[in-house]
Formats: sequence, C-alpha cells, structure tokens
Amino acid sequence: MAIDKLPVGFGSNAPLTNNKYKQSVGTDAAPASTATTATPKQDSVTLTPQAQRLSQVQQSLANTPAPDNSARLEALKKAINEGSYQVDSDRLAANISRFEQDLEGI
Repeated sequence: MAIDKLPVGFGSNAPLTNNKYKQSVGTDAAPASTATTATPKQDSVTLTPQAQRLSQVQQSLANTPAPDNSARLEALKKAINEGSYQVDSDRLAANISRFEQDLEGI
C-alpha cells in the first residue's frame, strides 16, 4: 500500500507549495468572516413505535419499587460459600429462552 508523502508544512502555519495539498486543506476557501448568517433550523425527532414502547417500559420500571431480595441474596451467598449451590441447567436454559422471547416481543 502506497502512502503519499505530505509536504513539510502540512498541519502547521508554513505555506504549502503543492496545489494538490492546498485544495485538500482548504486554503482557497473564503474567510469565515464573509459567511452570511442564516436563520437556525428547527431540529425534530420522530420516535419509532418500538422506541415509544421502550420509553413506556422504562417509565413503568422507574415507578415500580424494587423488591426486597436481601434474604434470598444472603441464602445464595451462603450456599455458594459452602459449596452447596447447584446450577439447574434446564431451568437456566428455560429462563434464557424466555428472556429472548420477551425481547422479541418488545
């Protein structure tokens, strides 16, 4: 792959002598002070139905109080520390599958 060599002054205030590079860095452009001021355009956003539904779900979740899982969490920590916690692979696979189906429905 060939790499074009840039003139020594490229990127600095040094004058450029090669027209090819003058045009690429915009030295022939009009000064910014001569630009006309235009009325700013109004931006707008349109949300898809999926984005609107997601926003509703987020608001619903934000208004729902978090459950108190501290007792269950402590029991899980204890089982893991004791080495007695067993992963139910069938239950885990079913939960992952249900989660993916729920995501498809959003």
